[in-house]
Amino acid sequence: MLEIDKVVILENGEEYLVLDKVLYENIEYYYIAKLNDTKTDIENNYKLVTIKEEDGNKILKEVTGVETLKKILPLFENSI
Repeated sequence: MLEIDKVVILENGEEYLVLDKVLYENIEYYYIAKLNDTKTDIENNYKLVTIKEEDGNKILKEVTGVETLKKILPLFENSI
């Protein structure tokens, strides 16, 4: 649903670069990094998100919880 190396803009106006994607238990997880104000580099602000479609809109949901992160983060070993 999201493409690697593309920018996604959140409702609050923040822009994130999609760094990588993995599929785990039929769910796509995306590793994204916030762009700086000049959009020339990424900040030290990373998120792990999934996408859910509601009423034709794509909703990004941040992945939280220590146990879930312990399972998913190692799958991104090439990105981290």
